[in-house]
Amino acid sequence: RLAGNAPTEPRAPNAFPFSSAGIGAGGLLEAKYTCDGQNVSPLITWTGVPEGTVEIAIQVIDLDSEDYTHWVITGIDPAAGRIEEGKVPAGAVQSKNSSGTIGYTGPCPTKGSTHNYLFEVDALDSHVKLSSGGDPDSMLQAIGDATIQSASNSGTYSR
Repeated sequence: RLAGNAPTEPRAPNAFPFSSAGIGAGGLLEAKYTCDGQNVSPLITWTGVPEGTVEIAIQVIDLDSEDYTHWVITGIDPAAGRIEEGKVPAGAVQSKNSSGTIGYTGPCPTKGSTHNYLFEVDALDSHVKLSSGGDPDSMLQAIGDATIQSASNSGTYSR
């Protein structure tokens, strides 16, 4: 389900530097970015995308819940170098998440469980020509078709 039909685990090493404010020390997701906190998307930054990158896509997937899609967004200017916390850049396109709403929905595993979450930033060589609100699988497939390099990180969250 990840871009390019990648394995459902982080790729290593990362092709370009990226970080997410949502992943704290020891790979633990900060509660602020979950259903137990403010449920806002974290600050995500990147540098050094490959030549030919025309847009950036970001995906957040729960690897322990049948690849539950928490967020898929594309149409981000690679020169921006960041997406601010809780913001959607002008011109960006978001699919529905697995809960059926458009945009970000924070991690929310069942009480008593720990889940692993993949954060991936994809450098695309062409524009994804889909509208906001589509299904995540279609957007992930379009992102996979246009991805020239990816960077990923993972974190865990427990309730």
